[in-house]
Amino acid sequence: MGQRRVSLAILVAAICGWSVGAAVAADKIVAVRSGIDIAFAALEVGDAAKIWQGLDLELQVLEVPGTRIEQVLTSGDADVGLGAGIALGQRVKGVPTIGVASVAGPPNNFTLLVNADSPIKTIADLKGKTVAVTTAGSVTDWLVRELSRRQGWGTDGIKSAPLGDETARMAALRTKNVDADLGSLMQSFQFADSGQGRIIVFFGDVVKDFQTLVLKASDKFIEQHPDRLQRFLKGWFQSVAYMKAHPDIGVKVVSDSFKIDPVAVAKAYEVEMKMLSDDGTFDVAGMDVIRHSLVELHILDTLPERKDLYTDRFVPVKW
Repeated sequence: MGQRRVSLAILVAAICGWSVGAAVAADKIVAVRSGIDIAFAALEVGDAAKIWQGLDLELQVLEVPGTRIEQVLTSGDADVGLGAGIALGQRVKGVPTIGVASVAGPPNNFTLLVNADSPIKTIADLKGKTVAVTTAGSVTDWLVRELSRRQGWGTDGIKSAPLGDETARMAALRTKNVDADLGSLMQSFQFADSGQGRIIVFFGDVVKDFQTLVLKASDKFIEQHPDRLQRFLKGWFQSVAYMKAHPDIGVKVVSDSFKIDPVAVAKAYEVEMKMLSDDGTFDVAGMDVIRHSLVELHILDTLPERKDLYTDRFVPVKW
């Protein structure tokens, strides 16, 4: 009787496509990102909440410099990428990657920070001053130009100094080699709370229409694994919803993942949650600002069409 039961179990497993004694392997997906941002922690939050596991996905995260995201996607070393909306212009220059979902709209995650003893007290004091940014042609570079333009000083009334990552920029600020730093909201709160600096500008208050962060994928991955991409996007927006519903867990995951003081994370968390998309739909007004910024930053010579930068094929994401 026992032998018959074992045989029956094997037969049922074979019919159902199961492997007796072994679980079906989850599909692996590699996500690449650059820098520190609360939104990026949706990857870790999804893991903590077992969202990826529930979608039969095994997630791996790669950290690279921002200028290498397209390279890693094109080479096939990563499947999806988290990056700046401005980077979508690389497609027009021949890079086979495209935006597949909006991550964040207005730049609530950026501030302009000065030293505590700086004579700069207001935006009006920034004329002719030098602000540290990541790289030329980056979103931080554009924000400096836009701030200057909105003050009536043209796009070069404030100078940009491309100095790279947060460590290099903050070193330049502390030694007063630059007048201000354009950095992340979390790290600015941490610096200000230590008594070393003051926040002069919250860019979410200045720029209302924008596409700060996007998810993108290579043409090859989209062609070969559209179902896997759809499951990843479903998991991403489930993770974002979980972050919004459980801020205590979200703050802890962000703090642990990026080694940022939890008090500073908590201050930034609610502000940044407001900029995150719930379903990946691209905002037309925000994307139009991106299109024009690509020409202004001399990334492209002519204004690109929206279809050249992103696809609506996978959004809005329903879960």
